[in-house]
Amino acid sequence: MIDYFRKENGWTMKEFGEKLNKSESAISKWIKGVRSPMVEDFDKMVNLFNTDPDILMYGISEASTTLDKITNISSKLKESRQQVVLDTAQEQYHEQETEKKAKEPIPLHMDDEAIYGHIDRAAAWQGEELSEEDREAIMIALKTHLEKKAEEESKKK
Repeated sequence: MIDYFRKENGWTMKEFGEKLNKSESAISKWIKGVRSPMVEDFDKMVNLFNTDPDILMYGISEASTTLDKITNISSKLKESRQQVVLDTAQEQYHEQETEKKAKEPIPLHMDDEAIYGHIDRAAAWQGEELSEEDREAIMIALKTHLEKKAEEESKKK
């Protein structure tokens, strides 16, 4: 992994060695697995590569590859560009959570406020605002549906 991160940062073995105050020969031995870095050198590499110690030690798993690449690349960006990455990630997360909530089943017994909450979330998920008339029509239809479902459930018991 040392060589992977060294190359990701565009450093020659000599340049990388200079950053750690180590010879090119020592770096070469670490990469070939002939020798292992001391704990202090390992900690310096974790900081230099801006990575997790486990990833540096054991490698990048398939699950962490994308996240690790995002972290590695975004750490090299100027603050204003990092903010764009953060804003995009927050938008994606919000969208994901909204979609997840929209797919949650609606309970059979709810008060009017809870029903209106579901109506508003469903409308927001589609990206359009409902008129008050549409909202009321949906409320009536949903309440009727829920009452029928609740009645069917109670007959089953």
